[in-house]
Amino acid sequence: MNRLYCIVTAILLLNSRALTAQTWQDSIVVLPLNATLPADAAKLGSLKEGNNAVSTDCNYEGMIMAAKEKARAMGGNIVKITRVVEPAFISKCYKITADVYHTDKLPAHNTNTTREAKANNPKCATLYIYRLRDTLALITPYNIHLNDDSVICVAKSRSRDSVNLYKEGATTLWAKTEKRAELKLDVKFGSVYYIRCGLQKGEIRMLPVMQLMDITTGAEEYDHLKKKKRKTNVNYLYQIH
Repeated sequence: MNRLYCIVTAILLLNSRALTAQTWQDSIVVLPLNATLPADAAKLGSLKEGNNAVSTDCNYEGMIMAAKEKARAMGGNIVKITRVVEPAFISKCYKITADVYHTDKLPAHNTNTTREAKANNPKCATLYIYRLRDTLALITPYNIHLNDDSVICVAKSRSRDSVNLYKEGATTLWAKTEKRAELKLDVKFGSVYYIRCGLQKGEIRMLPVMQLMDITTGAEEYDHLKKKKRKTNVNYLYQIH
């Protein structure tokens, strides 16, 4: 009986801690660069995240969580982003500068609203293909191919493109410099896929790299690229048999 009591107590304690953690995280709102602050928002200070050169847990989501923790310690409930420095492909580390505010009228802001709106087309899927800023100058661009030899976009420093796909199922993206690199997808209508392109060192030349990103990180990296995107409609109903 005592053992059962201890187990039940431990479960309740863990659930209580999980709910508490969820509550404080949800009670702090992160506002992007162009968002408007509540009229009564009082500034408490500023913060920087992602300046540790040896950090490995420094993707966008990690930096946002760290910023929320600092804001909580300062007594704030709004993190207003003022500057975002995107990573080079090799480091994958973000740098975020933000101001911390407190308000009695917390604004409702869902950072996933825009991304979810993109994933509502039952007749196609969308690829968002991008490449971050190269750390070295004069790095050769490379073509991104779809299934056969069809070129759907060119991956070069600070580029981004969107491509609509009108067939579900197995899909292969590939690129080639010294060697061929492939990324295989199981395409579903109504879905969006963020593909981050980059380079890694080969024996003679730099080799292409394509990485499927989670929707949050991919959307943030894609949106932070300043170049205007080009919309491409690729209908490949007869390319897969």
